[in-house]
Amino acid sequence: MNIYEFGQENGAYVLFLHASCTAWDFYEESIQRLSAQYHVIVPAMPGHDRNTDEDYTSVEEIAAELERWLLERGQTHVHGLYGLSMGGSVALRLLANNKITFDKAVIDAGITPYQLPWLLTRFIAVRDFLMVELGKHSRKLLELAYPPEKYGAEGLDYMQQVMRHMSARTIWRVFDSCNNYAMPKPIPAVPAEMQYWYGSLEKKARAWDIGYVKKNFPETAFVEIPGLDHAEYALLHPAELAERMLVFLNEGGDSNEI
Repeated sequence: MNIYEFGQENGAYVLFLHASCTAWDFYEESIQRLSAQYHVIVPAMPGHDRNTDEDYTSVEEIAAELERWLLERGQTHVHGLYGLSMGGSVALRLLANNKITFDKAVIDAGITPYQLPWLLTRFIAVRDFLMVELGKHSRKLLELAYPPEKYGAEGLDYMQQVMRHMSARTIWRVFDSCNNYAMPKPIPAVPAEMQYWYGSLEKKARAWDIGYVKKNFPETAFVEIPGLDHAEYALLHPAELAERMLVFLNEGGDSNEI
């Protein structure tokens, strides 16, 4: 897994974990703004890096690899953590492992383990797999998920390139792992100040995830972003996302907590 660093001249670290079906450089504007103040670490998730042919592994393995990478560099503490969707799953696993401590953590529409009967989890994984596997070959299907009036032709071209690079094995593993990854039992108390962000248009879809976080990370503050659907804050409003992150990293709290 390639890991990129920005703002190395800065002392405090921020770990930035991207979503599925996109590559790390889609978030470059947010990363550049954050790196003006912080040393930003950006893993290129396996299977999503167009510079390699590796396949996605699992939430647990990616978290373990990031822990090894940080510990090898003497970093047992990281100031900030941001994880979007699939990246949010990895972020939650990192927080629960408690091998690396964090001051602040944002889980942006992060996916939590379903904890459903095995057969039902297979059905959900097959549904999600087919949606992406077919969508990467069909512009019309892609536009149903990512409306061109929002993302533009250039943005859709980019996403289709990343998705076409993703093997069928990667696509399957992403959904299978993010929906079913293991967490420590019980989940230990997390010292980080945590926020869970979600768009108001995805509130119903994130109800399970919100409930899971409330139960297992009870000190978390929940922030609803008005008028946005899944991952749209990061993908469509990178400057605003970076500014909200900087306020949280520097000062803590949020005026839009609910």
